[in-house]
Amino acid sequence: MKAKRPRGMRELMTIQGIAGRSVPESREQIVAEQSRLEHERARLRRELEMWQGNMEKTAQRLQGVEDRMALLRRTIEPMLEPEPAAATERRAARQAEPDPATEWHEVVLEY
Repeated sequence: MKAKRPRGMRELMTIQGIAGRSVPESREQIVAEQSRLEHERARLRRELEMWQGNMEKTAQRLQGVEDRMALLRRTIEPMLEPEPAAATERRAARQAEPDPATEWHEVVLEY
């Protein structure tokens, strides 16, 4: 396999990077790295379980919202049916006559 040529400063291997990729030489180093990796694996498993739990909670909340929206949609559908002609005529008559109580008055504000 041909080595990849570094394209910038970020891709250059440092002494620390090379040391981190090498296989430990002594038994103590191997045991220490195994221990560190065991802790990392346990942490990642806990994190994964937490994320899966949050996904389940979010899915349940989303389902509850969708159920509520469906209920509201079923409730409003009868209200959207066309009104009888008499009700429409009464509404048009009310809108044609201005109510003196709702007239706008000019108010002057000075700072």
